[in-house]
Amino acid sequence: MKRHLIRFSKLAFILSLTYVIILIGGFFGVRYGLTNTAGVVDQENQIFDQSEKYLQSVEKDNFPVEKAEVAQLQKKNFCQIDAVGAFYPLNAKSILSGYMMTSNDIVTAKMILAVKLRFLDNGDFIKRFEACEKDSGNYNILGLENKCGNAEGINVFPWMNDDVWSSIKDATKKDSSAIAKASKIVGVEPRLLVACMIVEQLRLFHSEWEMFKKFFEPLKILGNANKISLGVMGIKEATAAQIKNHLKDPNSEYYLGKNYENILDNLNGSVYDQLTSENDGHYASYLYGALYLKEIMTQWTQAGYNIQYRPEIVGTLFNVGFPQSKPNPNPKVGGSAINVGDAKYSFGSLSYEFYYSGEMLDDFPYITN
Repeated sequence: MKRHLIRFSKLAFILSLTYVIILIGGFFGVRYGLTNTAGVVDQENQIFDQSEKYLQSVEKDNFPVEKAEVAQLQKKNFCQIDAVGAFYPLNAKSILSGYMMTSNDIVTAKMILAVKLRFLDNGDFIKRFEACEKDSGNYNILGLENKCGNAEGINVFPWMNDDVWSSIKDATKKDSSAIAKASKIVGVEPRLLVACMIVEQLRLFHSEWEMFKKFFEPLKILGNANKISLGVMGIKEATAAQIKNHLKDPNSEYYLGKNYENILDNLNGSVYDQLTSENDGHYASYLYGALYLKEIMTQWTQAGYNIQYRPEIVGTLFNVGFPQSKPNPNPKVGGSAINVGDAKYSFGSLSYEFYYSGEMLDDFPYITN
């Protein structure tokens, strides 16, 4: 009996020692950034860039004289919606719904691009798409509705086909009032805020590093909580402190104006408590997130670059943080690398994919000029 107790004591000691060693390793991992997911420039950055420049040129022609480019874009869009429907009718239905909701050819083209990026290795699909560049045919809304209006089946976006997405979607719907409130107060598009939040949540579910960091949650007692992403928006305490400082500093390039200076003053508790609070549908976390986006977009607008309708760039900057936000005419899509099943993303590209997926449009519609 005594021998068994000795063996048990030794085993308990070894396990305890192992746990302490792991915690110490985690301490230095968090301390020196070893738990940070590597930032990347997205492998499809050039495609995003070329598409944006083309669509900007078309958009300029739309006001108000020359509309030939716009008419051609609409014809091509309809042809490509039909091409999508031949492979993934459910996504063709979503794109058509987006067009009917917005009557915006630029938005529709971006919804199509989001699907196309999932098909780059599919030769048959690309040929069908390229055919629309040469001859757009005579497609119309009624004909497309008849083909895909009642479509069902799997989604081309892999993260929409599992229970993880169902859980995130349900939770997001429950928070819709808080999201709308925070977005309205700050003046950002709710769908843009949701795009960043959803990518953060998908990363949480699918990234091993995030699971690793969660395992080391006890490290917050060692003063490292400011290194850990908090709340539904995944904002670190250090970033939250920067958001608050920019609100009060008229000399900051992120300064939003006097009306915003005291916007966080009525929140209760410490910054940690605010970011992790579930009160009022995670309102405080969404408010910080909305301010974060607003400050970054303000910086770029003041420098002469409007990124309001570029969720791939806003998402990238949300992920990489203030120090990496440097306004320029050719911003890169990227951020943390995220694997969802066999699909590989950067934070920015996944933000784009959700934003232009057509998913949850009834709750978070597109806001266009």
